[in-house]
Amino acid sequence: TGGKKKYVAPRGGMFECVAAPHYLFELVGWLGMAIASNHLNVFLVFTSMSSYLAGRSVAQNEFNRKKFAADEWPEDRKNLIPFVF
Repeated sequence: TGGKKKYVAPRGGMFECVAAPHYLFELVGWLGMAIASNHLNVFLVFTSMSSYLAGRSVAQNEFNRKKFAADEWPEDRKNLIPFVF
């Protein structure tokens, strides 16, 4: 509609604790599939996805810290796992 677009920090839910809660729950899904299937290949996929998404969550958190003010994106917000990483 011709207006300026503004990049807005995600708020609410798990976004108050971590930078990428959608990655966390994707990993929970992969872990569930690995446990349910009990196949080594699915555990390897879970491991590789954990590594990849952990790296992406770090990059996302760094981007958000640069993009938003401290009141919009706190410096102590974790990357992927609440209160841990």
